[in-house]
Amino acid sequence: MADLNILVVNSKGGCGKTTVATNLATAYANAGLSVGLYDCDPQASARHWAESRSEDLCPIDLRFCPDPKNIESANTRSYDVCVYDSAPGISTKPALQSEFEALLKHSDVIVVPMLSSAWDIRAGEHFITQLMTQRVWRARPRPIAVVSNRVNGNLTGQQQLQHFLSCSNVPAVAEFRESPVYADAGDKGQGVMEMKHNRAARKEFKAWRMLMGWIAQNAKNQIETRLPAAPLAAPRASATTRSSEKQRKA
Repeated sequence: MADLNILVVNSKGGCGKTTVATNLATAYANAGLSVGLYDCDPQASARHWAESRSEDLCPIDLRFCPDPKNIESANTRSYDVCVYDSAPGISTKPALQSEFEALLKHSDVIVVPMLSSAWDIRAGEHFITQLMTQRVWRARPRPIAVVSNRVNGNLTGQQQLQHFLSCSNVPAVAEFRESPVYADAGDKGQGVMEMKHNRAARKEFKAWRMLMGWIAQNAKNQIETRLPAAPLAAPRASATTRSSEKQRKA
């Protein structure tokens, strides 16, 4: 177990769970914390991401654990932060209920990535209702937050999502743009917070700091953590980078 255990989960596939999990892992690793990233999805997307990661980057300990019931035996060391990337359908398939319960037991905060299409909102509403009525969660309620993923200017969809969240009393704490920079980072085994000289990546820093700020605020009343006192600051572009950008504009 870790000082802080973050569960990234949604029953619907394709909502960006691995993107959120890997970017959280890299953000905490770059803050100087020891990080364990548990890939609990048989598709092994996080494991493939980790295999592409350069040894020059901050270390992240990837653990492939497609059966979350075995998390205890898979955990051979302690970390400052553990991030759990769950499989799709984990709350809707009866055969996966025990896996869902195991992940909930290990979580301190829960992050639910959601897209803003009508179908994704309906699926997300059903999932969050299931989550908040699940016996493990009811025995020890954990803070839940939604992050809007691949936001592309669909105002109607965003309004529908905000209305649903206001009715469910679950906060939406960050919005991540639909940007090619996430695919680029994923292909390289990186997180956007590590891409300091990429303008598109720097546009996303604020949203990730907001999510980490919410996690720090909601974790401190449950466990004593070694998180930074404030969300990570966005790195400034170097003088060389600023000069190059001016030359390109000229």
